[in-house]
Amino acid sequence: MTPPQAAAARSSVAQCGRLSLRHRIIFIAVTVLVAAAVAYRGSSAGRNAPASLSGVGMTAAPSRAPDRSPAFSSSWITPVGHTESAHSCSVCLLPGGDLLAVWFGGTREGAADVALFTSRLVAGSAAWSAPVRVVDRESAQRELGRSIRKVGNAVIFPDGQGNVGMVYVTVTFGGWSGSALNYKVSRDAGQTWGPSRRLGINPLFNLSSLVRNQPIRASDGRIGLPIYHEMARTFPQLLWLTPAADGDLSQYLVRSLPGSQHLIQPSLVPLENGRVLMVLRDHGSAGRMQSAFSDDRGWTWSPAVSGDLPNPDAAVDAIRVSDGRLVLVYNDSTRGRENLRLAVSSDAGRTWRPGPVVEDEAKQEFSYPCLVEDARGRIHLTYTWKRQRIKHVEFNLAWLDQQMREGQSASP
Repeated sequence: MTPPQAAAARSSVAQCGRLSLRHRIIFIAVTVLVAAAVAYRGSSAGRNAPASLSGVGMTAAPSRAPDRSPAFSSSWITPVGHTESAHSCSVCLLPGGDLLAVWFGGTREGAADVALFTSRLVAGSAAWSAPVRVVDRESAQRELGRSIRKVGNAVIFPDGQGNVGMVYVTVTFGGWSGSALNYKVSRDAGQTWGPSRRLGINPLFNLSSLVRNQPIRASDGRIGLPIYHEMARTFPQLLWLTPAADGDLSQYLVRSLPGSQHLIQPSLVPLENGRVLMVLRDHGSAGRMQSAFSDDRGWTWSPAVSGDLPNPDAAVDAIRVSDGRLVLVYNDSTRGRENLRLAVSSDAGRTWRPGPVVEDEAKQEFSYPCLVEDARGRIHLTYTWKRQRIKHVEFNLAWLDQQMREGQSASP
């Protein structure tokens, strides 16, 4: 806060102290609303659709010919007993070829001791590094200068400026519908992180913005991060971030998707000629995965429609792989998360063919998947394993095609 701003704040407080209780309440409410509106308007630069999407940070052609022999392996990101509960992993491919994962862990989801952790898989290595605590309730409270009750989902991604960005959820009061989003940046590929910055997204108290899946990138440097709103009405949004050269954000703009009630946690897949697919978790009663399309690089969207695949109110993720097909991971059920299955689309997401089952165990949970393809053409899948650990599965297209032909389950 600058000296003039501090003086104005002191004057406002003094003036408030001379008012009656009723007028104080009105004064405080108006002040908060005006501040929220200013924050919202201040984030609304860059109102034009991107001219094109960039390949940076998206799946690109492998740097060498893909393996013709089927390959499948699995490993653990979290050691045994690292935290009592672990959930909601996001993974990104760093420019040097390493994978970086982030998730939250603690005694249970929403507990005060929950923290965000990162781990790295060095390119060519078989083992993930020991988890590193990046954010917890106390550090977020200190960096943001406000009371923080709990932390939640996080997403990490290269920002196109040589840095790694992180957007994560905090809650000051209430449940997840009372959440806000915050931004951190690492200038050394995820080894260390700068302070947190709160993003002013929604005009009324800046509440109920959450994040789950990875972004797309425009050729002008903007990053289109899929987020969602959960208070009163649930609907997806797209948060366009513009990273600055110093790693901070120069501007950001949120765009809501009207007419998408009961749909959350959008996953974006860039297609050909500026077309983008969005697949969504059904937070209502339909029990089907929903999808929508954009023909202007993610700026405006068609109405969402029910697809071929079931959805038990659970997160999904999808990517376009190097041979042009789409690969999706989902819970093949309308009522529970007891399995995790792959599906493949050869028609840009209009239809899906169910593929191999990666996990299947009664009365257990396998959820919140995340997909990425590396420069070798290997597909990496991370997910919550029984709410206890974060698991990593790696396979190639030769293995996937073999499984699709034979209709077999994977062997974790």
